[in-house]
Amino acid sequence: MSARKRTRSVRARIRDTAVSSLADGVRAVRERSAAMAERSTEARMGTRRRTLLPLMGGVVAVAGLFSMVGSGVLAVNFTASDQAHQIYTDRVVGQYAAGYINAQAQKSGSTAVAQIGFQQADLFGFCAIAKQDLGGVLGTVSLVVTGGEPVDGTVTDPTKKITANKLFLASDSLTGNGENIEQMTLGQSADTLTMGTGNPNPGAAGAFGLQAKLMQIGNLDGKSYGIDLQGNINLPDLKIRMIPGTATKASCVS
Repeated sequence: MSARKRTRSVRARIRDTAVSSLADGVRAVRERSAAMAERSTEARMGTRRRTLLPLMGGVVAVAGLFSMVGSGVLAVNFTASDQAHQIYTDRVVGQYAAGYINAQAQKSGSTAVAQIGFQQADLFGFCAIAKQDLGGVLGTVSLVVTGGEPVDGTVTDPTKKITANKLFLASDSLTGNGENIEQMTLGQSADTLTMGTGNPNPGAAGAFGLQAKLMQIGNLDGKSYGIDLQGNINLPDLKIRMIPGTATKASCVS
C-alpha cells in the first residue's frame, strides 16, 4: 500500500472514531437529560401529592367539624377579642343562671363586663355580628353567623331550638324582656354562685352576684366581648356569611 493510501486510511479511522465518540456523547447527554427530567417530574408530582393529601385532609376535616357542630356532638369554645360583637336571639331560656361583675381580659388590656353563666340555655334563633375594617378597597366588612330559626322578633319554629350547655357570656350591655324569672337572688356573694349542683360560677368573695333557677328573656340584644361554651351546642341551619359594610339586626334574616 502506498504512503498516500495509508495516510487516507488512518484519517478515515480517526474520523470514524471521532464521529462515533461524538454520537456516544450526544446519546449519553440525552439519556442524562431524560433521567433528570423524569426525576424532576416525579419530584414535582410527589410534592404535589404530598401537598394535595394534607390539603384534601384539611378540607374533609373542616367539613367534618361543621357536620359535628350541626349535629350537636362537638364541644366548641369561643374566646374574647378586643372588639365587641352583637348577639341577638328571639328568646333565651336559661336554667340555673349566675352572674357577677368581672374584668374581661383582652389582648390590649381589659374591660368591665357582667360575667353570666347558664348551666343550660335554650336559644330560639341565634345571630352574632362582628365587623372589621380591612382597609384598602375592601373597607369595613361584617361577619354574620346565624343558627336555628330566623331572628325576627317572634318564635315560629320551636323544633329548631338551639341548646347550649355551660354557656358563659361576657357582656357590658344586654337588653330584653324578662318573661319568666324564678328563684332569683340579687346581692349574693359572688364566690358562692353555683349555677346548679356541680357547676360553680364563682367570682370574688364579697362581690355582688346574682343567681336564678330560671331566666327566660325575650328579644335579647347584647354587646358581647366573649362567648365561652364549655359544654356543647347544636346549631341547626348554621350559616356563616361575609357582608360588605356594617351589618345590622336586619342582616340576621336577609
